[in-house]
Amino acid sequence: MRAAERFQVTLVVGLVLCALLVTSVAIALQPGDAAIAPFRAAPGVRPTESAPIGIDQAKINWKLAWREEFNGAGAPDPARWNVAVGNGINGYGHKALQYYDRASAVQDGKGSLVLTARPRKNGQTCWYGPCAYTSGRIDSKGKISYGYGRYTARMRTPTGVGLWPAFWLQTVATTEAAYSEIDVLETIGNEPNRVQGFAHTLKGRVGKGELWLDEPLSAGYHVYGADWTPTEITWTLDGRPYAQLKRYKAWPFTTPMFLILNLQVGGEWPGKPDAATRFPARMHVDWIRIYKGTA
Repeated sequence: MRAAERFQVTLVVGLVLCALLVTSVAIALQPGDAAIAPFRAAPGVRPTESAPIGIDQAKINWKLAWREEFNGAGAPDPARWNVAVGNGINGYGHKALQYYDRASAVQDGKGSLVLTARPRKNGQTCWYGPCAYTSGRIDSKGKISYGYGRYTARMRTPTGVGLWPAFWLQTVATTEAAYSEIDVLETIGNEPNRVQGFAHTLKGRVGKGELWLDEPLSAGYHVYGADWTPTEITWTLDGRPYAQLKRYKAWPFTTPMFLILNLQVGGEWPGKPDAATRFPARMHVDWIRIYKGTA
């Protein structure tokens, strides 16, 4: 067989094999199989991978504006932080099981804030009866608040069914129309490898992002961040963007926000702890830093 004929045969065989491959893929991907939720990265993607397609951050020069190192011992600085006490209204609106107390939100004298959750009856009453857990929460309401900026915290969060660690921002404005919040990190303990960030208004969730890691978040420290600008909110893990919400009509994220760190137990989203949940569960916060954009 001449070279030209061999080339033609090879080409035909190659085309046939390609057609068979395309057909097999089409059969394997039934309607709905290929649908990917907005901002979702496939399980196993590491934070060191390049940014997912579609995330184009504004070019901003960031300058450090505020920092918290938690280098003391005992209660966090009262000039900066309020320590929550109680179970809120109906378990902070979503049937949380813990009673926040001062002893569960302390600096460890080694450079970290530690929020500790444990099963403990302290004689207090929660929405469901005698409180069965205690935990910690702090916020900077009335003390520290900022507007647009880069918000980051280096933390190690616990995992386990029924645990809900979070670092989030809530608007200073008190009117319903102006209310909004940015969840820099929220994760639930029964999904130990998933990082999540959200944006909310009183009308509900308007932005969401998530990233799956190869190991549990509790395996080590990560830097969780959100870049909040007039045009977008971009969530990051260890400096890498993984989700973004672009400005839309009636953009509500325009007013200053204060900071909240908490370790919730139970509630409508994470559910109740089970026999495998390990206590005491601790959320370690190494530091928090806020940057402002400069020209």
